[in-house]
Amino acid sequence: MEEIIERKANIKGTTKSWFKERLSRFKPVVFIKKNLPIFIFIILFLLSLLFRIWDIKKYEIYDISGTPADTGVSKLVSDYLDKNVLGKNFFFINSVSLSDELARNISYINYVNISKLVPNKLVIMLDLFSPKFVALIGTEKCSLLSLEGIVLEELCLESEDIKNCCTEYVKDTPYSFFKSEEMDFADITSGKRSLLVIDTISKMIKIVESFGVSIKEVYLEQNIIDIIDEEGRVSRFSLSDNLTTQLARYFVVMRKIRQDEMKYSIIDVRFERPVVKN
Repeated sequence: MEEIIERKANIKGTTKSWFKERLSRFKPVVFIKKNLPIFIFIILFLLSLLFRIWDIKKYEIYDISGTPADTGVSKLVSDYLDKNVLGKNFFFINSVSLSDELARNISYINYVNISKLVPNKLVIMLDLFSPKFVALIGTEKCSLLSLEGIVLEELCLESEDIKNCCTEYVKDTPYSFFKSEEMDFADITSGKRSLLVIDTISKMIKIVESFGVSIKEVYLEQNIIDIIDEEGRVSRFSLSDNLTTQLARYFVVMRKIRQDEMKYSIIDVRFERPVVKN
């Protein structure tokens, strides 16, 4: 009897050994053994997706300089991310597309750099347009503009007297007042609007400011640009004449004025011999 039991045990052991040997030679099993670390990684990754570890849960917003971004703009960006990004899968977020969407939807944004940090975080770096002008265009449009002419905000929308509202609004701000009845806004890339020929006017303003002059008002009428500083002095240019030539004239005249400590009320560089009035 004991011999029979022993034989059965040996047969059973032999069968198990045979089965294990056949199983170990089975191609899928051999493949899994060779790639076990990869299969473990895949399983853990699938589990992490199942438990939503890769869903975007947090973000940080900075200015391109590395400092915290402007509070108002940061709030706009946060609202957009909360509504459109939080909870989405990390791998489905395209940084370039999201950057374009933010720039298109928020007028203050010039450029966005987005970094994705595993497993569920975004770092947003903003390059912002800085407000420069409160602009009265015609008699019906009051807008906050950047030096590049980008429309950042529409102002005085609820006022019945937009002209008066616009002139009063600028008094409580550090911005310059810009007025023109000849220009209008144009749609540009990234869904933004810009003031026509502002690039030319900005170059005029930059050279005036390069002499330490603070701009208070800018007027455009019949292609003539009057740039008025805080002391009421006027720098006059023309949109019809060569810009480079006018800027060169202004530079030479201002250097002479500074060297001789001259006082002036108007510098008019539209002519070959610039006009300087005391």
